[in-house]
Formats: sequence, C-alpha cells, structure tokens
Amino acid sequence: MASMMSYLSFGGVEWGCMSQLFFDNTSTLLGVLGAIFNMTFFGVPIEIINEVVYQKILPGLGVTLVFGNTYYTYLAMRRSKACGRAFTAQPYGINTPGAFAFVFNIIYPVYFSGTGTPTENFIKAYNVALAANFISGIISVVMGTFGPQMLRVVPPAALLVPVAGIGFAFLGLEQATTPFGAPLVGFLTITTLFLGWYANVRIGWGNYRCPEALQVIIVGVILGWATGLNESEDVDAAVDLVKWYGPTWTGGDMLENFGDTKDYLGIVFPIAISAVGTSLMALVSAKAAGDAYPVTESMVADGVGTMITSLFGSPFGTVMYFGHPAYKKSGAKTGYSLINGLLYLFLSWFGLVALIRSIVNQPTIGPIVLFVGLMLLEECFRFLPARHYAAVLFGLFPSIADWVTNIAARGPLAGVAEDGTDYNTNLPDLTDGWWGILGLKRGAILVSLCWVAMLVHIIDRKWWQASVWAVISACFTAVGIIHVPVAGFDDFTSTVGDLCTPVTDDLEVVTTASCWDHADQWHYMTAYLMMAVVFVAIEGVRRAGVGNLDEPILTEEADAFKDWYGDEPPTTGPKVEEDKSVAVVSVPMA
Repeated sequence: MASMMSYLSFGGVEWGCMSQLFFDNTSTLLGVLGAIFNMTFFGVPIEIINEVVYQKILPGLGVTLVFGNTYYTYLAMRRSKACGRAFTAQPYGINTPGAFAFVFNIIYPVYFSGTGTPTENFIKAYNVALAANFISGIISVVMGTFGPQMLRVVPPAALLVPVAGIGFAFLGLEQATTPFGAPLVGFLTITTLFLGWYANVRIGWGNYRCPEALQVIIVGVILGWATGLNESEDVDAAVDLVKWYGPTWTGGDMLENFGDTKDYLGIVFPIAISAVGTSLMALVSAKAAGDAYPVTESMVADGVGTMITSLFGSPFGTVMYFGHPAYKKSGAKTGYSLINGLLYLFLSWFGLVALIRSIVNQPTIGPIVLFVGLMLLEECFRFLPARHYAAVLFGLFPSIADWVTNIAARGPLAGVAEDGTDYNTNLPDLTDGWWGILGLKRGAILVSLCWVAMLVHIIDRKWWQASVWAVISACFTAVGIIHVPVAGFDDFTSTVGDLCTPVTDDLEVVTTASCWDHADQWHYMTAYLMMAVVFVAIEGVRRAGVGNLDEPILTEEADAFKDWYGDEPPTTGPKVEEDKSVAVVSVPMA
C-alpha cells in the first residue's frame, strides 16, 4: 500500500485551485477589514486600528488558517491511504457570514455604546468580539460531538434563514453601497461578477480559466487606478506597514471584557450553530461526491480552529467551505489546501495584507462579498419547500432591522445644516415603530432562528413543536438574550431607556425620557407563552377531533436532510451540481 506522503500533490491543478480558494478568502478578509477600518470615520485613530489589525487579527488568522488547511490536508492523505485512492482535501477558510456578523453585530454596537474615549471603546469592542468568538468555538466543539443529534430537532429553515438574513443585510445591502458610491468602478465590477459566476464568462488562456474573484479584482483594480479612486499615497503608507509581526497571544485581552459577552449571546449562539451547519453541509457534499470524512472529528476540528484564532488575536471564526465537489471535479487533491494555509501565514505575519488593501479598493471587494450574500439567499430557496417561503422571508426581517439601526448609529442623526437650521432624523422619535425595530434587532440571528422554527412548524401544522419553540423563545427572552439590550433580570418589568429620547421645550428638558412602555422584557416573554398556549390548544382540538382541522404535513421534504448523518450517501437535502464553478462560499445548512 502506498505511503500517506505519496498522496501529497503539488501539481499544476493544485496551484489553480489554490488561487480560487485564496482569492475567495481574500475577498472576505478585505471586506471585513474594510468595515473595521471604516471606524476611523467614527473617531478611532488609524494607528490603533493598524496595531490591532496587523499585530493581532491577521497573525492570529494566519495561525488558524495554517492549522486548518494543514489538518484537512493530513486528513485527506490519511483517508487516501486508508481507502487506497486519492481524496480531495476539504476547502477551509473564514466563516464569511460569521465574520460580518461579529463586526456589525458585536464590534460596532459595543463601540457605539461605550462611554470611554474612541480608543478605549474600540479596544473594548475588539476584546468582546474575541471572547465571543472563543465561546463560538466552544459551542462548535460541543455541537460537533453531539451536533447530529441536536440538529435533528432544528428545522433546516431555522439554520439557513438567519444566516441568509446576514447575507441579505450585511453581505448584500451593506456591500452594494460601495460600488454604487463609486459607479465608474463599481458598476463594471458588479457586471463582471454576474458574467463570471452566473453567465460563466471568464477570461483565460489554454486550459486555464481565471478564478471569478480574481477576474472581478483585476477589473476593479484597473478601473480604480484609472479613475483616481486608488491613490499612490495609500500604497506608500501600506509599505511602511510591511514588516515582521508574528503571532501574539491574546488570551489576556479576551478575558478583560469577557463578562460583556452575555449581552451578545443572541448573536454568538446562532452563529456557532450555523457554523456547525456549514461543516455538516461541507461533509455531506464531500460524501455525495465520493469522499467520506469522519463527521465528529472534522466538526470538532472546525471549533478548535475558531478557538485557536481567538487566542491569537482574530475575532473571525473559520469553517470548512461548501465547495469540495467543484475542487474534486477540477482534479485537486491535497496540495492546494496546504499551499493556501502557508501563503496566508506568510502574508499575515509580514503585513503584506496592508499592501493588498492599498491596491484593491472597496468598490471592487463589495461585489465579491455581495455574491456570497446572494448565494446564502439562493440556498434557502433552492433547498426549502415552497410552502416555507413565507417563513423564509419573515426570517430576514430581524437582520434588516439590525442593519437599519447599525446604519442609524453611523449616520448624522442630528445636526445643523449649512443655512443654520437644526435638523433631526433621530429615529427613536418614531416611538412604537422604532421600539419594534429594536425588538427585532436585539439578538437578531437568534430571533430569526426561533421565529422561523415556529413559523415552519405552524405551516406544517406541527403544533407541539411550535409550542416548544415558543417556550424556548420565552426562556431566551426571560434571561435577556433576545429583544432586550442587556442580559439579565435588572430591567425585567421596565423599558430600558438606552435609546430613550429627552423631551424638550425650547431646548429645556421637560422630562427625563420619552419611552415606549409596551415593549418590556416581561411583555416579550409573556407574548411567547401566550403563543405556546394557543398552539397547545389547537393540538388539543385536533386530537379531540373537533373543528375539522387538517392533519400535520408529514412529507419527505418536511423532514429534509434527515439522513445526512448516516453511512450511506444522502437521499434528501441538496443535490450536488457537478457543473458548478469553483465558488468557495460559507453556506450553513443542517
């Protein structure tokens, strides 16, 4: 039998597939870094952001990418030796929706709610995100051990839709703003995106076809420099940042504000659950393509990788990607994954990402990240039955509300116009409407998960299951994980006025605050329990044979993905399409 090392391949195909994986990872990385660097507009000194990004975040990411890519290379070699044939390594990289969720749902809110200096608030926000990412890794490890059993009780839609909400709001709407803000560059990059990924029009020569992400980058960079969007001063500044950094232990930083993570568990838990779903989907797609990998070991490795990246400075989790069948079809084996990890280690430890950022503009990166958001939405409609579409659409609302409040926090809510008149676009003045937006956005991902689970069971007339999810939602509300700004019981019977607006008369404060008093913590909890009672009552009526109620829907698609965890190739769930281009996208599935 051939030795394990004989299955380590570095042929030409490996380098081509490595470039696809590298540029897809790079697009996500540049997108989330762009969001962090945008915080300079809110007062954070550029020197502080440079220090955190280049001394901590990027080196830490390099550590975990080389760990993960090396592990999956080893696992493919091990399986190849055991089976006597070549396996294709699992692609591995940044959890795209998770990374953007942590930036916009944790780093930004913690920063804007801080009471210190911009530097102090930014450091606190970074520390909280580190701790949250570490907790996410722990959850992934635990669920990697018991995940198949735990995820059988969660409807597939409840795993897909919350992350699709991130895709719609923060990977979609947010990223669409950058190309529309610079149309001479942005419009053609969006066009190139659709040409490459959807029309399969790509530049190339011979048997080589340019990766879609690289194709967009080439067009955007050329137009950026031709139109003056890119500036040589940025490159000069980036050159100064190119030097040795190496890894930094950030366990102490992570513990400094560890207690504050309790207010963001509504983000952490569903992101961790969706990461587990992403890993499962990647494993199932690989199995369907002929390469069966150990489920528990692989899922635990993903969680460990996320924990490692937190301990070395990065708040961005990592996962297997759903793209293995395309790499396998291209002829890739093991080398492409290992090369990608080593390349990222080199770039991140020497600050070369700064040089890449100075050359590639944001209107170019935006469309690539936008594609990831579109893919997340497509997965929902592709893999879920049509009768669940209403639940899918409803499940997008929390993330949209979250994006609206995020934009409001960054926008000019009040000020003085050039003619000297005051203006005020302070959204809290919308009273009940504004408090409804806040109720949707707090713990948005978990709110979406719970509501989609309930709505799917309502649509399928599974009243017991719907009542269980209503009670679960009530429990989350009771401890302050969703709908309210602060976890705990301190404000259980009173509206928390973190955004209550002073009532003034001729600039004199008349009352301390004008708050909507119909959205207390206990109101949300009681409302969920009322829903549970309704569902139980309907089930009782159905069992009594009164009222001529329809029976529950018990079809195969109602139990989609039920055999994802068996030893045989799955017969339900997603079909692996062999003609898909090699698009590495983090798509969570159960």
